[in-house]
Amino acid sequence: MIVKQREIPLVILKLEALLRRLPPHHPKIPLIKEEISKRKAGFKGETSLDFPLGFLNDKLYYILHDLRLPDANRYFQIDTLILSLKFALILK
Repeated sequence: MIVKQREIPLVILKLEALLRRLPPHHPKIPLIKEEISKRKAGFKGETSLDFPLGFLNDKLYYILHDLRLPDANRYFQIDTLILSLKFALILK
């Protein structure tokens, strides 16, 4: 069962909004487009796991996407966490 769905990262949405608002000949446009491409490629890699994970039994496994958890004074991020009664699998 997917407990937490995967969403388009906020940074991609922000970069796309910035790109729409810049004048057509702004000097930073190539850099912004390159950053968007890199982040979208990473997101596509994460979503490519969704098909094989769909074969897991919903009653035996819990799937959580895009977790941001605290650790003392900072946070860490887990792309996908699979939980069962016997193990926890972190996919980064």
